Amino acid sequence: MDDMYDDKDLQRLYDKEYFSTRSRPPMWIRRAEFIIEKFQPTTVLDIGCAYGELVKGLRDMGVDAYGVDGSDYAINNSDPSVKSKLFKVNLNSDKFPFDDKTFDVVGSFYSVEHIHNIDFFAKELKRILKDDGISWFLTPDEGLEQRNETDVFTNTFKEWQKIFEERGFKITKFSPHEMMALRGKLGKFKFYLLPKSIQNIIKKVAYDYSNRKMKDTSFILTKN
Repeated sequence: MDDMYDDKDLQRLYDKEYFSTRSRPPMWIRRAEFIIEKFQPTTVLDIGCAYGELVKGLRDMGVDAYGVDGSDYAINNSDPSVKSKLFKVNLNSDKFPFDDKTFDVVGSFYSVEHIHNIDFFAKELKRILKDDGISWFLTPDEGLEQRNETDVFTNTFKEWQKIFEERGFKITKFSPHEMMALRGKLGKFKFYLLPKSIQNIIKKVAYDYSNRKMKDTSFILTKN
């Protein structure tokens, strides 16, 4: 593809300035907790892992987690405790350094919108995902102003649905944003010591609220 980023482009775009605005813990810790609670995975891959915060959070909680990112800067400045679990990969052209059907969960949090060669990416995603595995995507919704030149796609859910269904995936909406925020906000009130029935009611209200409020697209992919 003529407009595909080569390695020189990747290093220019995803440099120290780009990562200076990246969220830091405890948000990544809450996301790790949520992934474990919701999906109960043994193996997880974080696509666009940056410094490896999510990978570290998951590994600290006993999950065999790995990350891939196209940025030399991000990998080189990652947490030393997980650096060996992070791999430099151009998502447009590089085969992931993992065997077929390795992962229970593959996460892509604000990364898929940067990928030009979606055909290649989808094939690799399908290859490394277990037959009963899931892939969770978060991406800016259509209509948002581009935050920088690297946001190459800002699709609606229906547009992402068409893209991935054409490439052999089943796609469903998924909105955990408010639940993760709720966990952080209510932690001091020992929310998770409440009876499960009460927790479930609060979670449902949070999910419904998130679906109305969220300005991003969140979805789950599974193999057909």
